[in-house]
Amino acid sequence: MSRPVVLVGLRCAGKSSVGRALAQALELEFVDLDDELALWEGSGKSAGELLTTLGEPAFRELEAETLADCMERGPVVLATGGGVVEHAENLALLRSAARVIWLDASSEVLLERRERDNIARPLISGGDPLEEISVVGPRRRPLYQSLGGAPVDTTTRDVAAIAQELAQGLGNEIGSGD
Repeated sequence: MSRPVVLVGLRCAGKSSVGRALAQALELEFVDLDDELALWEGSGKSAGELLTTLGEPAFRELEAETLADCMERGPVVLATGGGVVEHAENLALLRSAARVIWLDASSEVLLERRERDNIARPLISGGDPLEEISVVGPRRRPLYQSLGGAPVDTTTRDVAAIAQELAQGLGNEIGSGD
């Protein structure tokens, strides 16, 4: 695998969890874009805090710069933020330089996972989490599909099993001359 494997999907779809397990299975470095954003100017702020502080346009620019930096690392497994696809520059970069995998889950499971998630994440829509999924989901899912084809459903599947299946598929790609 000569290019990064990039996981995209809505918030709480499993990008970080599956990404860690997939990186281990492929014996690659795992990179979480949200963690990389926290390194911005030594701020230590979470991606959610940066989004709130900077505002969405400036945050998306910072996210695009950070994504480009991460992509230059070569073969890694990279978990992105859910909104990375909302910047045209990111879509072009991902299409040209990454093997993109789209993770998705049912709205109910995304909400359940979000309730259990102790990471502060602002609502883009300003409404409640269900409203956000109903607003953001229809806008982003076609963008994810344009990058990674059909989604890998994480609704009821075990993280390790998903990672193993993806690793096997990626191994087959490598064997066929990726």
